[in-house]
Amino acid sequence: MPLTIAICDDNEEQISVLRQLLGEWVEDKPFALDIDEYVSAESFLFSYPDNPCGLLLLDIEMRELNGMALAKKLRENGDMLPIVFVTGYSEYMSEGYEVEALHYLLKPVNRDKLFSVLNRYVKRMEPVKEILLRSGDRTIHAAAEAIVFCEAMGKKTRVKMSDGQTVMCDIGINGLMKILTEDFMFCHRSYIVNLRYVRSIGRAGLRLDGEETVPVSRRLYGDINKKFIGFYTR
Repeated sequence: MPLTIAICDDNEEQISVLRQLLGEWVEDKPFALDIDEYVSAESFLFSYPDNPCGLLLLDIEMRELNGMALAKKLRENGDMLPIVFVTGYSEYMSEGYEVEALHYLLKPVNRDKLFSVLNRYVKRMEPVKEILLRSGDRTIHAAAEAIVFCEAMGKKTRVKMSDGQTVMCDIGINGLMKILTEDFMFCHRSYIVNLRYVRSIGRAGLRLDGEETVPVSRRLYGDINKKFIGFYTR
């Protein structure tokens, strides 16, 4: 199944540059790439319902309807199409948070930065990792990303899920860490946390979505703070 990336920019020279870079990026990928090109926001909106794409590389400064207005129209319709803004103006970044843009790339587009954004996007689109949790006479099938945090309880581990459920697993916390994804990290010798649920980090502990807190050790504070920042800026 090919990946479709749309480029929307009123500068045809810029479209040509992005097309060439996308061609270089996909050379070593195990999938085909389709590229749709639009010279205005209006032409994209007209075509998009019948020609959906997986990712939109979107210029902001365009005639008539600009890129930011296009992104807001999509979001108002409940469409969460991943958008990477490609612009010469950094002052639009704050508005980009409102439409949950995947990333900003400043013109002239840096090849390595574009490739890094595209690689992270493809990785996000990979199937969710599923794991099996053994609890007494039950075996529970769960998505790793639905785990909020894990707490060591002797030779067992208490696993808190995003739906509020708690599962007591017949596996030690070190063994569980080996089957989790890179989004998880030890924040304390007895706690593993999923970075996607961390709202803020303080020296006294981590505040999670839902206002729950877990401890953070002094030894691990610097590492988890660095990884937390990296997780949300990638």
